[in-house]
Amino acid sequence: MASDKVTVQGTNVDATVARLSAINLGYFKDPFTTAFVKMRSAQRKPPIINRGTYTRFSAIQKLVTSFLRSSPNPALDRQIICLGAGFDTRFFMLKVENIQPKLHIDIDFPEVTSRKAQIIKKNKEMAGLLGNHVLAAGGSEIHGDEYCLLSGDLTQWNSEIVPKLMNVGFDPSVPTLILAELVYVYMPPEFVQDILVWSVSAVTSSVMINYDLINPHDSFGKMMMDNLKMRKIMLPGLLAYPSLECQKKRFFDSGYVLNATAVTMLDQYEIHTPLEERHRVSKVEMFDEVEEWQLMASHYCIAWACQSRDSLPQDWMSKLSL
Repeated sequence: MASDKVTVQGTNVDATVARLSAINLGYFKDPFTTAFVKMRSAQRKPPIINRGTYTRFSAIQKLVTSFLRSSPNPALDRQIICLGAGFDTRFFMLKVENIQPKLHIDIDFPEVTSRKAQIIKKNKEMAGLLGNHVLAAGGSEIHGDEYCLLSGDLTQWNSEIVPKLMNVGFDPSVPTLILAELVYVYMPPEFVQDILVWSVSAVTSSVMINYDLINPHDSFGKMMMDNLKMRKIMLPGLLAYPSLECQKKRFFDSGYVLNATAVTMLDQYEIHTPLEERHRVSKVEMFDEVEEWQLMASHYCIAWACQSRDSLPQDWMSKLSL
C-alpha cells in the first residue's frame, strides 16, 4: 500500500525546512528557498540532517550541471523534468547562472503546485526569471517558454501526465534529464515502471536520476521503516528495490543500459566530495555524530543511468559523474 497523498505532501514541507536550515548555515547557496518557508516554521536542524541535506543537494547539482554543461548551449538542446518537485528551486538557480535548459518542467500534486505557483508569482525575483508564461489550471500551473509547473498524479503517468507534457511543448527528440528525489520510494513499482518505459520508448535520449532510500532489512533500516510507519508513511518502492544493485538492475531492465551507477550518500560524501570541500563543510558547525552519520548516509543513495535510441550513444552520457 502506498502512502496517502496528504502524508507524502507533508514530506515536501519537511524537506524544504531542512534545506533552508542548511542554506542559512552556509552549507550551500540558494537565495530562493526562503520564500517557501514561513518564518515561524524555520528552524535549525541537527548537524547530521544538515550534512545529509548538503550531500543530497551537491550530488544532484553535480549531475544536473554536468548534463547541462555538456552542451555548448543547453537553452537550445537540453530539457529537465523534475518529478514530485515540491518546492524545489533548481530552475531559478540555473537561470541565474545562465545554464538553464530549453525547458524545465516541475511536476507535483495540485495542492503543492497551487501553493508553489502563488509563492513564485508573489516573489519579484523568481517572477522576473520566469520569462514568457501564463497561469493555467485555475492557478495551479505555470506554462512558460522556459519553465512549466504542472499538476498531476504520477501514478496516472500515461493518461494524465504525458498529455500535459506534450501540451506545454516537451520535445521527445531533445536530450532530457528526469529527476526523482525521494519519489519512487513512495510509489508501487508498477507505476514507476510506467514512467521508465515511457521515457525509453518515447524520448530519444535521456538520463534518469533517482535519489532514494536503501537497505531496509538491517537493524537501522528496520528502525527507520518502523518510525515512518508510525507517521503512516509506507515505502513500497524501498521493499521492491532495497539495494544499490537493485537500483541499477531496475534501470537496466527498463532499457537504461548505459552507464548505470548507484552510490550511497556515505560514499558520495567520503569519496566523491573533494577533500578541500569536505574541509570547508567540517567548519560550518560542530559535528560529532560520526557513527550516526555513517549509518544514516549508508541508507540513502543516488542512482542514475542513460538510454539512447540513436545508433551511437551521445557524448554527454559519458561525461555524467560525481
